[in-house]
Amino acid sequence: MTPRERELNPEILAEIARHPGTILAGSIYAVVEAQRLAAARQLARAGLWIHADVITDDRGHRGVDLSLVHTLAEQRVGPLDVHVIAPEPELGGLIEEISAWQVDRVTFPFESCPDPAAVADTVERIRASGAAAWLAVAPATELAAVRPYFELLDGLLVMLIEPGSTGTADLTLTAKAGQTPPALPAGVDGGVDADNLAACLRAGADYVVSGRALLSAGDLAS
Repeated sequence: MTPRERELNPEILAEIARHPGTILAGSIYAVVEAQRLAAARQLARAGLWIHADVITDDRGHRGVDLSLVHTLAEQRVGPLDVHVIAPEPELGGLIEEISAWQVDRVTFPFESCPDPAAVADTVERIRASGAAAWLAVAPATELAAVRPYFELLDGLLVMLIEPGSTGTADLTLTAKAGQTPPALPAGVDGGVDADNLAACLRAGADYVVSGRALLSAGDLAS
């Protein structure tokens, strides 16, 4: 075991191990840019998913660079989930570019889709590339708004904080993860740590994204 591998939070790993079938992903956005490739490889060695936030918004956030996503896909570094956080005008182009790299999963925001046709079209384009299509739901979005799309999706990602931000997870939102049909997996993302992970799993999360708490050592992004 290398020194970098020991940086993965043992409490989080132990809790996940007590729930067979639950998938844990590490958010490489949580580490500084120069360390993201190393963090991705570390996660892959540990048998975990790599969650890469590609962010384009008006709040000055800079997510994982597309060139790194391309490198990870090209080198087949672990299962790769690319979470595109972008407004509607830019979403389609990013989805098109990322899908061409044959990643394992593309997650996109419900709030950036102007109508039902946009959701269906985005899912179709993602699936055509061989990737799974997951829909992310922001904290303020009621689950009732996305329920009509359940049959189209491969999974639902419940955001416990605003996408692209940092803060304390709102655990009341985890209830959304337990309200999907049995055939539709649901995940949680945003502020997940060793203290609240058990609550997320009890609520029904099949997929858990953790950033700073999982990659607990080293230079973390501010």
